[in-house]
Amino acid sequence: MKCHNCNADLTPGARFCGVCGVSLLGPTIAPGQMTAPAAAAPSASPASAPASAPQAQPAPYQTPAPVPGDPYIGKTLNNRFKVESKLGEGGFGAVYKGTQLGIGREVALKLLHPEMTRDQNLVARFRREGKVACQLGDAHTITTYDFDQTPDGTLYIAMELLSGKSLHDVFQSEAPISWQRMFKIVTEMCTSLHEAHQRGIVHRDLKPENIHLESRPGNPEFVKVLDFGIAKVIHGDGAAGSGSPQLTATGQTLGTLEYMSPEQLMGKQLDGRSDVYAIGVLAYELITGHLPFPDAKGPAMLISAQLRTSPEPLSKTISTVPPVVDDIVLRCLGKEPKDRFEDVMALRIAAEEALSSGGQSASSSMKAASAIPANVVATTIGKGKAGPTPANPPAPAAPKPAPAGRGEATEVTPAATAGGASPWMWIALAIVAVGLGVGALFALT
Repeated sequence: MKCHNCNADLTPGARFCGVCGVSLLGPTIAPGQMTAPAAAAPSASPASAPASAPQAQPAPYQTPAPVPGDPYIGKTLNNRFKVESKLGEGGFGAVYKGTQLGIGREVALKLLHPEMTRDQNLVARFRREGKVACQLGDAHTITTYDFDQTPDGTLYIAMELLSGKSLHDVFQSEAPISWQRMFKIVTEMCTSLHEAHQRGIVHRDLKPENIHLESRPGNPEFVKVLDFGIAKVIHGDGAAGSGSPQLTATGQTLGTLEYMSPEQLMGKQLDGRSDVYAIGVLAYELITGHLPFPDAKGPAMLISAQLRTSPEPLSKTISTVPPVVDDIVLRCLGKEPKDRFEDVMALRIAAEEALSSGGQSASSSMKAASAIPANVVATTIGKGKAGPTPANPPAPAAPKPAPAGRGEATEVTPAATAGGASPWMWIALAIVAVGLGVGALFALT
């Protein structure tokens, strides 16, 4: 199987290309519709590795077996890690189950494909991933034990071997799920991402395959965030002030289209609010059973929708979703970063308050945001509002055409006025008042 965009070799049944990130599904997922298991870029989680079509036999990684002819099976890396079996493979590398010699600990070993080592940019990315992973220690981030290179040039990252299932597996077998269950997952995702964002690291590839759920005592769905493989370091690609070269060309985008923020799609500078957008897509997809733009057919329409269209409230699909959940998720999906939660911790607080109130009342953070009406002069890229849709929105102004030579169009939404009246109502009242005044004048003469 080959990618129709970059012609890379892919595992049969892949949802996304592990090299360029393009969707291979065509139409996006509709409610209740299932897709083939994923084959994205490899992570350390067994559940996030590729699988064949739904009719194929057992779920991936239940009984991993050696791959005939694989040069790494049985090999020992730097006298520390023995490679035992392959778990999955993507565009850049493969993930193996291994054992850390000396202590007998089972690990996941992520290896860069040998042919990829000829590309110095990819090698630099892989090294950066190892360095980034070693910086992160939050309990909800996958633990990295080691990052090194063998004498023969093999690059590897050794990480904890996870059990359980990915959020992709949950979607396949259980979606739509309750908003309470999803919000609990969101709160734990936010703690992992908060640490990364505090270090100036944006994940950039949050998707169901990269969120893993493990059963722990007292927490049957303990969240682990995986695969910071294309993470963007805000202060440059290395540590702040390191002077390391930029590894992403200006305007280049990496990630998975369905979950990319508008600014990521356009190759703009990113911060943690880009990950907030991806969390919004994940929450929307798991709660409703479909992506925010289910009518988008193919990459071009999907990108256009991400840039220009405001998604329908979740409650339109799932009637039991309370207004506060609509507000929180749709705020995450604001077209402009400024229209979203300012950071993942603000999102976490809003989600926790919605959970504690049972969705019966708006969270304090959402109330604070409502001090400025959500529909006040929202500037977006293309068509639609950046924030949550009001319950009774005023009639929108006709969209203005994009100025010549510019790729952005701006739509101004009339601001709400006292008593909920729109400016058009006041204009109409003014016309009536003027008419009455003129009539009175003629009457007096």
